[in-house]
Amino acid sequence: MIGNKYNKQKGQVLLITVMLLATILTVVLSLSFKSTGETQITKLEEESQKALAAAEAGIEAALKQGAIANISSLPGLESFTGSVNIETTKNNAFISPLLQKDEQYTFYLSQPGSNAPEQTDFTNLISQYNNNALTVCSTSNSIALELTLIKAGSSPSTKRFSINPPTTTIIQNAEDANQLGACPSGENFSYKHQLSAEDIGSNNLILIVRIINGTGKVGFTAPSGINLPLQGKSIISEAKSKTGVNKKVSLFQSYPQIPSDFFVTSF
Repeated sequence: MIGNKYNKQKGQVLLITVMLLATILTVVLSLSFKSTGETQITKLEEESQKALAAAEAGIEAALKQGAIANISSLPGLESFTGSVNIETTKNNAFISPLLQKDEQYTFYLSQPGSNAPEQTDFTNLISQYNNNALTVCSTSNSIALELTLIKAGSSPSTKRFSINPPTTTIIQNAEDANQLGACPSGENFSYKHQLSAEDIGSNNLILIVRIINGTGKVGFTAPSGINLPLQGKSIISEAKSKTGVNKKVSLFQSYPQIPSDFFVTSF
């Protein structure tokens, strides 16, 4: 009886020991796995930050020297692959950045001249968009638009249009949006107004659009089959590290914007 009791106790101690060892082994493996995972995540974050910095450096270099075929040619980026491209493709539509109350956007109906290869001359604007309708769209029903069309020619002139949202009077004696034309895709536009070909006329240089009474974006669309003049250039930089981490950064650089102070008087 004593021997059986001793053997039984001995078996229980062995079982408890095995269970303790299994628990300790599980904890050790779990901590080891967690440590390895955190190390890998940290390295991945570091690589991601480095790739992002390399792509941003490509943007800065492109602003100074133009497109870059191989990003590894830049100082300090020898370990990265990728390229920086500058897109200057004309499109049928364009959307402004977000504009605050009384801010304005200079929309070009012309193209700058060239005084040397790869250099643009904004003192010599060449009229390009003439005698075609133009649709102007707003992302907000709570704002009105003030449009100033500046023309060249032997007698430079300006034409002004004031557009209220449908059924809402923000600018006294302004016309209501006629809801004609089409708006650019990619934004939810609340209303639109089409300037006719007669409104646009010829010898156009720029159209200055000012936001009245709120915040919003402005979209511009030409008739089907007609492209708008370029409004700037898009720079796309892509950098890839040796470990395969890839980052892409894009930047739109607009043509020079005329300060709103030229047209808005503050007291």
